[in-house]
Order: sequence, then C-alpha cells, then structure tokens
Amino acid sequence: MTFFKHNGLKLHYFDEAPTEPVATRPDLLFIHGAGASHILWTPQIKYFKLTHRVIAMNLSGHAESQAKEEDPEIETQFAPELASLIQHLSLDNFVLIGHSMGGGVAMSYVLQDGVRMPRALVLVSTSSDLDMRKRGSGVAKEAIEINLFLLQSALKRVKSPEYEIKRAGAKVSLTNPWIMQRDLLACDHFNISDRVGEITIPAFVIVGEHDDLIPPSIAKQLEEALPRADIAVVRGASHSPMIEQPEEFNKLLSKFLKWVESNL
Repeated sequence: MTFFKHNGLKLHYFDEAPTEPVATRPDLLFIHGAGASHILWTPQIKYFKLTHRVIAMNLSGHAESQAKEEDPEIETQFAPELASLIQHLSLDNFVLIGHSMGGGVAMSYVLQDGVRMPRALVLVSTSSDLDMRKRGSGVAKEAIEINLFLLQSALKRVKSPEYEIKRAGAKVSLTNPWIMQRDLLACDHFNISDRVGEITIPAFVIVGEHDDLIPPSIAKQLEEALPRADIAVVRGASHSPMIEQPEEFNKLLSKFLKWVESNL
C-alpha cells in the first residue's frame, strides 16, 4: 500500500503506470465520492493503466486513510488533501477526474491559489451545489435502487464487477455509517456556484441518464456555468456511470483524453 502524510494524517492512494509510459499522456488522478473509496474506479484503473499512469486517492476517513475527529469540509479539508498528494507526487501533467463529492473536491482544488493546475477536469455526476437536503427524494430513491440491484443480482447469482463494487460500498455503509453521514454533511455545506465561472481550464461533464441525485438537467447547469465545458449523458446509467456502463464511460473518457493530448 502507498501512503503520504497530510497534517499529521496518513492517507492512502493507489498508483500504477504502464510499463512503457508516453510522456505526452497526462497522468489520471481519480477522486471518489461520498462514502466510497478508490475501489469505485476499478474498471477505469484496469482499463487506463495500460496507457496512462493512474492514481486514485482515498480521502481522509475512507478505506485505509486516517480520519480527523471533527467533521470534514470539501473546500477546507478534502481539497487541501488533494493538493498535498499532487505536491507529494510532483505532478505537472495530469487530469483530475472526480465523482459526485469528488467532483466538488476537484473544482475546489483548481479554485485554490498557488496550486499545480491540471490540464483538464472530468466532472462525473456532480454539481457546484451538492446540498443533498435539496434532493431528499433522490437520495432515498438512489439507496432503494442500489439495494434492489444487489438483491436481484444475489438471487440471480450474477456477480458482475458492478455488483462487487456496490456490495463493497453497501458493506462499508452498514459497518461504518459515520463515513457516509459526515460526507453528506460536507456535501450539504458545499456550494461554489458563485465561483464556478472562474474555472477556466477545459472540463468534461459526464452524467447518467437516470441519475436521481444529479439529474442531467443539473449537470447541464454546471456545463453551462463552466467557461470551457462539454457534456455527455450516459444511457442506461444512474449516479455511478463509471461502474454501471464502464465500456461507454471509458470510451467517452478516452475520446476526451485524446482531445486533451492533441489540443492542450
């Protein structure tokens, strides 16, 4: 396991590179969402590690990363953790890819002064306003759909990668419910809508067609608020398109990365 130190905390990250890296290709740094870990990005790690250096961090309190006693904030705790990792690895040619809360972390990072700037952002199922209290019915519906999916998969004895990843997430929620509780609290306090227009690097917004938490209409608002952004809606996916439709997601991400490599 690979760790780095941030403000006295021991934080974990995954890091793997291809045997013959290409210097012009950016490193890919993945940031998970609420209650999750680097495992969320397993399909992308397996796919992109053949062509890019892939890094997936675990924010404080997640997986093997230590946690502070006080409740975290996206802008004042999680974003500085990301900055410390980027500094620790001396990254200068990279793309940030954040899911849900992790998208908030990525946007908060690029709004900080004096940080190493990524070549681009990929913002998955996220918004500049992550207050889940405004989306109570969506939170409940998403939880029901995940539990129903796990039950149906178990009854059919179908153990797909999506099933294994979602089952691992459900297990964490049951054994350590405080992780999700504090993450949702951090999301409730996150709203950078008045500053999102300051993000001038290219951004690619990806959202699931059936996302109940961040529906395509909300993702479209984010895309319109960003000065240099495009958007893609993943058919047949909900809040986690990277595991629900991994082939389509990887194809979209690959296309965007090729554009970044050719134009930036």
